[in-house]
Amino acid sequence: MYLDRLKLSLIFFIGILIVGIIGFMLLENLSFYDAAYFAVVTIATVGFGDIVPKTPAGRMFTCLFIIIGVGMAYYTFTLVISLSIEGRLKDFFGRKGMNRRIASLDNHIIVCGAGKVGRNVIQRLQDEGQAFVVIEKDLLIYEQLCEQKVLTIHGDSTVDEILLEAGVKRAKGLITALSHDADNVYVTLTGKSLNPEMTIIARADRAEAEEKLRRAGATTVIFPSVMGGRQMVSAMIKPVIMDFVENLFYNQELHMDIAEITVHRASSLVGKNFIENDIKGRFDSIVVAIKRDNQLITNPQGTQVISAGDIMIVLGQRTTLNKLNEVALAE
Repeated sequence: MYLDRLKLSLIFFIGILIVGIIGFMLLENLSFYDAAYFAVVTIATVGFGDIVPKTPAGRMFTCLFIIIGVGMAYYTFTLVISLSIEGRLKDFFGRKGMNRRIASLDNHIIVCGAGKVGRNVIQRLQDEGQAFVVIEKDLLIYEQLCEQKVLTIHGDSTVDEILLEAGVKRAKGLITALSHDADNVYVTLTGKSLNPEMTIIARADRAEAEEKLRRAGATTVIFPSVMGGRQMVSAMIKPVIMDFVENLFYNQELHMDIAEITVHRASSLVGKNFIENDIKGRFDSIVVAIKRDNQLITNPQGTQVISAGDIMIVLGQRTTLNKLNEVALAE
């Protein structure tokens, strides 16, 4: 509201100044530079007296210019001070900078909704160092995210223009964590139509929503209530395993991780079995499964030959996993 008023007052102020310069040039026969100088000192109420209106028409115009121009200058100056005091100018320019950063994103992730589920998604993406942008409809939550320096767009995720502003055509993935299944279906359908190659992870509360979300284009459908229930039971009957999994996925100080590593066709790993590649010895990592086409090979044997395009599920230290990933992607 304040920013809109400031923009409008600046436009009127500049317009009045231009009219004053033209008026003084025509009525007082002044050069452009003299007219501009006279207009500025008049509207600033300085009045040095080195240039004064000499014609009756010029004097009448000067009176009118003072009444309108000084009033507009005072109003604009008051708005600027008000915005400065409230920190709104900082927010305005910060928003401009945020828009530029969002526009420069590529191969990023879009998070729709920053409620209870969305907040956890945001935290996890930050921990993983992933580039992402959030779309949030609630103004209070939007302002909180902006204060936390999270790239955020205030708007409705179901609107095409908002998704386009978030760079949906350049994004590698979209996570829709809205509270209503119907909204998640709509966002999934819209996102898939704008970027068919994009991976979409959708939240669902009701079981009947899963089929609709998959038909709309969701790659994976997550039920937070179901996953929460499973975790609660696991914490009760398998507490040690649960602690290990929690530490593995969420404890950044543990330095352990589980990674998906895709094997490039030119990698030195291709065509050799696990014994020959000695992944355990060279990288201190364990391959727990291989995804090959639509087949999942669990606990692969040492004689299992690695093929181009295999996706290895590997458990190990983050540093060694990065080295293994470099070997797998080497051309």
